[in-house]
Amino acid sequence: MLRRVGFRTGLAWLPAGAERLAANVRPLLGVASLWLLVSLLASLIPLLGQLTLMVLTPLLTAGLMLAFDRLGVGAAITPGMLFAAWSDPGRRGSLIGLGVVSLAGTVLAALLFVGWLTAQIDPALLEANLDNPQALAELLSGQSFGPGLLMAMSLFLFIMACLFFAVPLVMFGGLPMGRSITASLTACLQNLTAMLGLLLATIALGMAMGIILAIVLPFLSLALGQFGAFLAQLVMMAATLFVQLVLTGAQYQAFRDVWGWEPRPDSGPGDDQLLA
Repeated sequence: MLRRVGFRTGLAWLPAGAERLAANVRPLLGVASLWLLVSLLASLIPLLGQLTLMVLTPLLTAGLMLAFDRLGVGAAITPGMLFAAWSDPGRRGSLIGLGVVSLAGTVLAALLFVGWLTAQIDPALLEANLDNPQALAELLSGQSFGPGLLMAMSLFLFIMACLFFAVPLVMFGGLPMGRSITASLTACLQNLTAMLGLLLATIALGMAMGIILAIVLPFLSLALGQFGAFLAQLVMMAATLFVQLVLTGAQYQAFRDVWGWEPRPDSGPGDDQLLA
């Protein structure tokens, strides 16, 4: 059932996700609000909350994908659909396992870059200049970040390729974690040009959002003081959630195009033979 698609198809996935979101803002608002609430609660617990949220992200993404899928058949959407996979032990374990893989890969990529950096700079010297931005900038200016950054980004993209189709394959196909990762990596390798198109569109979206936030956030902080700083944090979280919604819509569209998936009323937990 695996298909090959081209660069233009991959480039269109992100706009398709945004269009799908724009056409269904009202029914998706409850699901998005619940995700925002979960993110706010996680932010109240330093470090542990963010790590837990990262581990749960594939499970939440699967729930949001199910909402997109049910919209395709005109079914009702409820906020609790965000945790739809939690009720199925097999899917829950696989999706949380994917979250652990994502967390481990992100940490490993960061350690890879830090290891490259510390190989060029004495860690004691680096630590001594952390409180002096000017001295730190001078210390880092003569270093080469390219190879370290390239290795870290390559590892991160490899992990993303392992997870990109794995989430919907677990959610809609009931595949176990190992098989879903293998199938996802295979699909990404066979559709490299399409994945490149999606990557370029995602970079463009990130740059656009960065420019907007760089203008809005300082204005809120300066104009409204402490309340503005709090409001700026909410805007930042809302913007992050918006990007997550658009990316999930793009991921769902990619799954449909590459795996030939068509929405059906009984898709999701309870139907484990959809992609058998």
